[in-house]
Parts: sequence; structure tokens; C-alpha cells
Amino acid sequence: MSKKEKKQILFDVYSNNFKTIIDAAKNKQHLPKDFGCYCPICETHFDISKLKNLSLEHNPPKSLGGKDNILTCLKCNNTAGSKIDNEILLALNELEFMKFKPNSFLKTKLHNESTGEKGVNANFKIDEKGTFVFDISPANNPKIKDSFLNSFVHEYVAYDTLKKNFGSLGFSKKINFQIKKPNRRNERLASIALLKMAYLLLFEKLGHAAIFGKHMRHIRNQIQNPNDNIITKPFWLHYNYPDNMLGINIITKPIELKCFLVVFDIKTKSDIYRSGICIPGLDENDDLIYENIEKIMYSKGEGDIDFETNNFLNSQFDIRESEKALLPLIYWGKLFEHTTAHNSG
Repeated sequence: MSKKEKKQILFDVYSNNFKTIIDAAKNKQHLPKDFGCYCPICETHFDISKLKNLSLEHNPPKSLGGKDNILTCLKCNNTAGSKIDNEILLALNELEFMKFKPNSFLKTKLHNESTGEKGVNANFKIDEKGTFVFDISPANNPKIKDSFLNSFVHEYVAYDTLKKNFGSLGFSKKINFQIKKPNRRNERLASIALLKMAYLLLFEKLGHAAIFGKHMRHIRNQIQNPNDNIITKPFWLHYNYPDNMLGINIITKPIELKCFLVVFDIKTKSDIYRSGICIPGLDENDDLIYENIEKIMYSKGEGDIDFETNNFLNSQFDIRESEKALLPLIYWGKLFEHTTAHNSG
């Protein structure tokens, strides 16, 4: 299937999803006449004549195992990727290299007495067998690079009748150097990248019913302005998530944690990382979720938080069944109707 064909299929799916919501709306004066679909990040509306301005977005990024099952506008696809997606790649690269994981990679500097404080730029790899390999980058001061490469010393292994590895006998060259612990990653921006992935996965699964939620604007503002502290509280939960929780879950207990819980994997060449990111629910005070997470995490310390989930929408809802576009809203209301009634009383 070509990219153009896939774009058309996804556009039709989400356009039909939006049309059902329009047809059910009581006040339609602020809604576009042509149903089309929205970019889930910037909320720009696109009808079929502007399909060329939409792009297939890999979520998570392709380099982290993501698939292109979602449409965003060209601008959001490009800017979000350059601002925050690269940060999580950098963070994972540094983390894996410092743990000496096979297939990890890092751009770094090598230092010894010959280089002084400047060091030499190098690409450092740990292959699948755990062997360390480094390449000296051409982008180096020639004098410092040559000084480093000439700083080897000869090492002689003497003959020993007890030695079994005769291949190691004789002269060899040895270079001593140090690697400074990398610290280029921005963990705040890396966490915003995870928030973006979770939000887009929620939209991929539930459609426009998800992005029209009252509290989703805060999520979009944070994604569009990653350097601003819009969401300052933790939005993740530490837990050993089993495979059957992958996708969209709803936390039902404790009621203070009522929210969408998006569980997903990101995959590098070295490992698989599973995250659980909380997205506010559809009721009036559900934007308090992040404050509640912080309170519970503080009381629990570093331990996992106990909670109960319902994954009906993940297992039963299909975005391609356009006639069920309002099911996420209806199901949420039924799931928490007693709680809402109690709180309002």
C-alpha cells in the first residue's frame, strides 16, 4: 500500500468518526460544514481538499518501533519531532551506553594526557557481543587527533609455558583514555515526548471524542510548547505493566486517579521500555489527576502505586466503526455515573 493510499484510508476513518460526532451535536454553529478531520496537536481542521497538508506520523517515532497509523499536519509532525522526539532518543542512548548494553551507541569525547581538556570527538559503539568499538570523527582538530592516535604505548606479553592463549604473546599497542559521563540529555523534554506519544495513541484509538475533552487543551499546549512548564506534576505511574494492559486503559480505583492510562512500548536496538502515562478523563475535576499522582507518589515513596483498571475501550472499541464514535463518552459516563452523582450531591 502506498503512503498516499494509506493517508486516504486514515482520513476516511477519522472523517467518518468526526461526522458522527457532528451529527450528534446540539449546537453545530461552530463546527465546520465539511466534516473532514482535525490535527490532534494543533486542532487545525482539514477537509479532503487539504489532504496534502496532512502527513503520516510514526507514533512512537519509527526509530523506536512506532507505526504510521495516525495523521497530523505537516507542521506539527516536523516541529514536534525536532523539538522533543530527538530528546528521548538521546536520553535512551546515554542511559543504555552507561549501562553497557549491547547495540548501544554514543557520540562522546575521549580524553588522555595528549588531548588536554578538549579531547577528541568519537563515535563509541558496543556491538551485539558487548565489544567496545570507537571511531575517531573527522571533525577534530588535526593536531589533537594526531596527538591522541600517537599516544599509544607498546605492551609486551612475555612467553610463558603455562599460557594457553599463544595469540596474545608478543608486542601490542595500547591507548589509555577516559570518557566523561554523558550529560547532554534533557529529561524534562524526554518526558514530554512520552506524553505526546500517549496522547496521540489515545487519539489513534478513540478519535475525536478524545481530543474534544475539556482537559486535553493543557496536554496540547504542553506538547506544542515543550520548554514551558504547563504541566509541572508527574504524569506517569510506576508499575510492572503486563502485556494485556498495552493500549488504552481507564483507572477506576482509587477514584482520585480516575483517568485514561495509556500503556505502550518503545523499542531500541538494545532493549524495550514500557511506560504508563496518565491522560485526564472527561469529567469536571479530572484535571486534578497530576496533583493526585504526586500526592500518592509522595506517600508511597519510590514504590509502585496500587490501582485498578478497566480496558473495555481498548478491547471492544474500534475506530473504524464510525457509528460508535460517541461510545467513549457514553461509556465513561456510565462507568463513573455514581461517582459523579455523589460528588455533585
